[in-house]
Amino acid sequence: MHRVESDIRKWSNNFLEIPNVKLNGLPPCPYAKKAWAENKVTFSINTHLEGLIDVIKNFDTHDYDIVVWAEEDPYEMEYLDGFCDGVNEALSLVGKDMHLMVFHPDYDATEAGLDFLDDQGITDENLYYAMVFVQKLSLLDDASISLEKSGYYKNFPKDVYQSLVIDRRRLRNGGGMMKKKMMGGGMAKMAKKKKKMMRGGGMMKKKK
Repeated sequence: MHRVESDIRKWSNNFLEIPNVKLNGLPPCPYAKKAWAENKVTFSINTHLEGLIDVIKNFDTHDYDIVVWAEEDPYEMEYLDGFCDGVNEALSLVGKDMHLMVFHPDYDATEAGLDFLDDQGITDENLYYAMVFVQKLSLLDDASISLEKSGYYKNFPKDVYQSLVIDRRRLRNGGGMMKKKMMGGGMAKMAKKKKKMMRGGGMMKKKK
């Protein structure tokens, strides 16, 4: 097993799968444990953007639910986030059931507006990798719908909830950012907010 894969598995076990009172007693990633147990996760490690593009191209050719693309020498956050946002918009416009979720070490839970994740000690300051989780958009949104009913998001700031849940649901329904831009709706303001939060929820800490 590659060291990066081992680190990410430990991060999941020690942080993502730990119940949190502010998430109505659920872990930050309620479905992670099941995905590992059923061998539904695979990796693309240190393959650069070319490797991420290959992951996207080949996503429908295997039975894994999640492909974790990870880089030990991270691209800048704004560059990687912008790239993945553009891919997600394009996927939405063509009706492709896939979504890229970014995790970046330069944004921790506090900066993402999820201070309570830091307070509960579920971030890992040693996990200094950029990661993109590639998975089916429909499964992500179905999970969000279920979590909404459980009260999982009740302590999320409104703008974070909008970014993580509502915007993603709009993508599922074919309403990507490009359509929103054509309709107006304050794109400059939204772009500024996106610089302050990550799609993955900011569950890593800055390297000290």
